Amino acid sequence: MNPKRNILFTLAFIEGASVMACELFSAKMIAPFFGGSLYVWAAVLGITLLALMSGYYLGGSISAKATKKNLVYWILILAGFFMMIMPHTSIWIMTLNLDLSVQLGSTISLLVFMFPPLVLMGMTSPIIINMINTQLDETGKSAGSVYAISTFGGIIATFLVGFYLLPEFGIKWPCFIFGLILMCAPIFVLLKSKYFKAALFFLPVIYVGYANTSGAQSQNENIKIIYESEGVLGQIRVIDMMYQTATRGMQPGRTLMVNNTAQTIMDLNNPEYDLWDWSYYFPTAVSIYPEGSDVLLLGLGGGTLVQQFDRLKFNVDVVEIDQRVKDIAIEYFYIDPATNIIIDDARRYINTCEKKYDVITLDLFLNETPPGHVLTVESFKKIKALLNPEGMVMMNFYGYISGEKGRASRCILKTFEAAGFYVDLLATPGAEANRNLIFLASLEKKNFDGINYSEPHSIQIINLEQHFVNKATIDMTDALVLTDNQPILEKIYIPAALDWRKSSIDYNLKPIIQNGVELVK
Repeated sequence: MNPKRNILFTLAFIEGASVMACELFSAKMIAPFFGGSLYVWAAVLGITLLALMSGYYLGGSISAKATKKNLVYWILILAGFFMMIMPHTSIWIMTLNLDLSVQLGSTISLLVFMFPPLVLMGMTSPIIINMINTQLDETGKSAGSVYAISTFGGIIATFLVGFYLLPEFGIKWPCFIFGLILMCAPIFVLLKSKYFKAALFFLPVIYVGYANTSGAQSQNENIKIIYESEGVLGQIRVIDMMYQTATRGMQPGRTLMVNNTAQTIMDLNNPEYDLWDWSYYFPTAVSIYPEGSDVLLLGLGGGTLVQQFDRLKFNVDVVEIDQRVKDIAIEYFYIDPATNIIIDDARRYINTCEKKYDVITLDLFLNETPPGHVLTVESFKKIKALLNPEGMVMMNFYGYISGEKGRASRCILKTFEAAGFYVDLLATPGAEANRNLIFLASLEKKNFDGINYSEPHSIQIINLEQHFVNKATIDMTDALVLTDNQPILEKIYIPAALDWRKSSIDYNLKPIIQNGVELVK
């Protein structure tokens, strides 16, 4: 094979790998600012396709007219530079766009930091194909080879980034390395051809590398980052900071943040307890069960519910999909290492479990998005089969029940009922936007007169039913039964998820930015 073809095929492989790495890095960069909702993923995929389409068109036009044989090398060098600086340009533009809607803010941000490198990468394939072709009848073969090699590079990068680089090294340095490779490969080709000015492009490489090093996480007196990790399932941080409670004023807390949404806030003065004033509604509801009851908890977080169930002397099994969360809950939130924590997807565990439980609790939010595949009538029927006759399902959900934002809750209610449950809706204090709804589902209506639970600094609940939502006042005309064959919950909960993300930006993200904490590891 022609040595020049070998070089060009190698560049096609690198370009394909860099495209997929760029897309994955971008999705993870944007999640701590704008979340992981359907709108955010639609923005990432849409801008990716727009950039590649534009690049293919421009590359095709240039390849037919360009006279400079080294043009593709310069394009790749520029693409590598833009990719290298993505962690810095992304933070700059997303910070400016924080007050925009999730849809608009994420789209504009992606156009600024992800669009340029992807356009340039997209331009290279048509140019490489044109450079390889020497005979008209070889055009199809050459095009197929270039796109196959480029796609193979993308496959390798997807697994490498998703399974290893992101969890182990975060975003900044892997993004830098991919950009460096994308720049250096054509630079070396140019140097070999005695274009010595190409060596000047190593200067921005040195500068960006220095910026990554000098931008290492700094601590301050207001916020102390104890742990941070990037991964396919999102950015996780454990942060010590002052927290504004509803009834106790400012208190020192330890927060588990997933994509800058608080999942657990532990009371640093009393680590066995948390600072969410509404959280004790969960153990209060299940305190009607005796000591030794078997409980399944789907979703661990920082382990607030585990601590509460331990105080009730229940036997607890926990299912958590992210190994990092298990490790964090034990090391930083002091969950008993002997707790039976199973790393698995909640729906898979439900489908394969044979054990019976007295209480099954679903607390499955990944930042602002619940997993729709667990919240279907088929899933609820599986859960019902795991319950003892007097058992109960308890599920945490958005606080909305009325209007467009409450439609998801109404659909969940109708789906529970379609699965054969009687359902009470327990609303924690506050307006719909600031509260949680706890679905209490059982085979027959439960009697909560026997509740008996209290925590320090919290008012003991004597009458739980006074916090129930009157179901007769709920307009169910637009409520649907959610099924596996029609997974539409992701669309229905969007208004509530966007509102929750906006509140999280104001309440969690902005204070972190104001204290000078870096948002990309």
